[in-house]
Amino acid sequence: MNLISLKALALVTMFNITVAGCSPAAQTPTLQPTMEITITTAISASKSTPLPSSTPTVAPTSTWIPAATFPGTRVVKDTAFQISIPPDWTRMESLPQGLDVGFRKQLAEGQYATFYFHYEVMPPEAGEPPSDTSDMKRQWDAMLGNQYHDVRSVPGEIPKVIGRILVNGTYELTDDGQIVRRQYTYFLSGKTAFVVQCSAPPTQWASVLTDFDTMLANLQPGDSSPEHQTISDESAKAELKRNLPTLFHSFPPPWTASLSDVAITSSSSEDMRTLEIALKFDRQDIGDIYEASRTVFGLIKAGKSDSDLNSLPAEIQRAASNSAEFIKYVGQVWGFAWGEVANCSPAVERYKLTILDSKGQRVGSISISREDLSAILTGKVTASDGQRLAGMYVFE
Repeated sequence: MNLISLKALALVTMFNITVAGCSPAAQTPTLQPTMEITITTAISASKSTPLPSSTPTVAPTSTWIPAATFPGTRVVKDTAFQISIPPDWTRMESLPQGLDVGFRKQLAEGQYATFYFHYEVMPPEAGEPPSDTSDMKRQWDAMLGNQYHDVRSVPGEIPKVIGRILVNGTYELTDDGQIVRRQYTYFLSGKTAFVVQCSAPPTQWASVLTDFDTMLANLQPGDSSPEHQTISDESAKAELKRNLPTLFHSFPPPWTASLSDVAITSSSSEDMRTLEIALKFDRQDIGDIYEASRTVFGLIKAGKSDSDLNSLPAEIQRAASNSAEFIKYVGQVWGFAWGEVANCSPAVERYKLTILDSKGQRVGSISISREDLSAILTGKVTASDGQRLAGMYVFE
């Protein structure tokens, strides 16, 4: 039983970019009169969310009860988190991959309720999380469907948390041969992102729901942040190879993709290290989409007018109608990778994504500098900076 990697969702930067050419009209696509660029940032690039001084955020459907009302409730404190645990819950020593902390409660012979969570302290580069997180929820559901083929959504409540909920859903699925009801709650509390997984047999769910609500309502960051630790290139590459496929599985058809290679290379100078990711798309027209995106970005970078964009040949306009999604998924890979290699030393200064077609042949590459990526993540580039943004993308 593995928790879907937090990084596959939380460390994804949502570059929802509409680049001029995305509106087909009848048989001939035409470019939009203006270039709209909307950049929304997922939680790996989220700024600190304002928190109430002493009480959890109120959700109307929650049944939260303060931990202090439960006799025997104990507080578990750690450097990175603090949580109140109701009676009869014990801390688990052995945890599934991808989870940091776990508690369980025996409900009957061979039946347990479990409360697992993973936490991630966000790096200093911080942008705002999107106000609309429906796309994050869609990707979460897609990753769940890939991991648990019989998963189905069921009605559930929105719990109270100390912070802001970004994704919350209740499901029934088969895990390790057992049918369970499971609630995933992904929320941001200050600079810490938590993904919580509450599980119990469906027939026992109601009996432990109050316990789940209590633990969720009292889960918060600890008094101090964990020490910053650098990681080796090999560790960063291993994490990317392990977790990137989870992200790719969230891409909807026809954007099915797979990882071909990951490398960190250096130029003649150690300060110009580049993360190179080779990504193979299954669609047959990825070459046309790449070239159309390259053309459109080049025109925008050069400050060309709307009439220049609208005078592109029909075949380029047709391919350019897919540019928005293409650049969006490129941005998601960059955002994910940024979270994985942020602690490498020396720093990775450039992010390069090599695009391969369905036969594994190189189509081209798109790269961005660490400085420019940081400017996007921190919101220093706005929707009015189309020419500047287009110049940040280097097509080769």
